[in-house]
Amino acid sequence: MQYEILAFDKKTEQLVFSIEIPADQFSTLAELMAWLEPEDAIYEYELSPEQVSGLESMIGKTFDSPELIFQLSCSA
Repeated sequence: MQYEILAFDKKTEQLVFSIEIPADQFSTLAELMAWLEPEDAIYEYELSPEQVSGLESMIGKTFDSPELIFQLSCSA
């Protein structure tokens, strides 16, 4: 599975950017997202401010902005 953070403009709902999460971070991602069952990892999620902050720490990039909506996307 490949995971990406998707950032959408709040006004236009257009995709502004995406950030790939390294595959070796899956365990940390699963803990941050509080996934309990294997199938929890296959859905898309809107991210809370706390989750965005945790993802920034996890991948070492700052990307949070009040003008954006963040989602976590999964692809095979």
